[in-house]
Order: sequence, then C-alpha cells, then structure tokens
Amino acid sequence: IVSLLGKKAVLYELSCLMSDPGSQRQVVHPDTPYNENDEPVLYTCFVALQDIHPNMGPTTWLPKSHTMAIHEEFQDDQVPRAGGEDAESRKDKLLRSHPSVLGLLPKGSCGIFDSRLLHCGGANQSDQSRALFYFTFKNPKIGYPGNPGSIRQGLVGKYTIADLDKQLTLFGKGKPSELAK
Repeated sequence: IVSLLGKKAVLYELSCLMSDPGSQRQVVHPDTPYNENDEPVLYTCFVALQDIHPNMGPTTWLPKSHTMAIHEEFQDDQVPRAGGEDAESRKDKLLRSHPSVLGLLPKGSCGIFDSRLLHCGGANQSDQSRALFYFTFKNPKIGYPGNPGSIRQGLVGKYTIADLDKQLTLFGKGKPSELAK
C-alpha cells in the first residue's frame, strides 16, 4: 500500500466483514465511484480469517474495472429499444462478459484492491460464517471519499502508515510506555 499511496496514506477502515450461513449475494458495486482526476481513492486489504471455500460466498472481483470507461458502461442500464428481445444494456453485457476472479483465499492470505474496482460478496451457502478482517487506507490527496469509513470514531484520520510503522517498531522493541505518543 505504501508503493500505491505512500507513507502519508491515512487508515480509513479497520473492521471485520462477516457473512453468516444463508447470507444473500451482494449486487456488484464499487466502494467509491470513479473520479475525474483518475486518482485512486482507497485501497482495501481483505485478510481471510479461515480458508474461504466456494460455498462460503467468496468475494468476486472484476479485474481492471476501476477505469472511467468501465464505470460508464456499468452505469448505463438502458436497453436499446430497437434491439429486439435479445437486447441488453451495456451494464448487463459488461457483467456477463467481463473476466472475474473468485476470492478463494487460504487462511491468513489477503487480497488488496482499489475501491473503484467492481466486486461483490457471494451468497454464503455453507454451514459456517465467512470472516474477513479488513483495513483500508485513504489517498492523502483525496478529501472525503464519498462514504464513511468503518472505524471507531476516535480513530478517524488519526493514523498514517508512517505513524503505524513507528508504533509497530516501538511495540517490537518492547517499549509499550512510548506507544501512542
């Protein structure tokens, strides 16, 4: 994430996504819309807390769908009138034909994605919950990204990657009295 956003990237989300048995599939969506200046807004890291199997409703990602052209197609759900009964909207064609990746993550592994990427969680048809610990960093060049972060209110905007790196270094040196200074 440092290579994508730099050490001034701000911790924006810190939570756990749970999908219980019987949970329905999400609709395909981006977490943030495409922005005109082509700047990434957020990068999210999903960490699997157990092996994710196909029947648990893993995340489906549509690679390279974070672009302006793809977002324009995704927003166009008008079916052409002269197209006949097989006609479909640009959005439907995109969702039917765009390559996708299924997040079958082994326990402890992660998937990192741009918040503009189209994705969705699948239906959990297993007998166990699917748990993904996740954290998101916000581009320091972007103001409000368009959605509230999933983080305790007292932590909003408090930590950058550089701050967390310093805290982890102190923690590793066994200096808990210096933490959060």
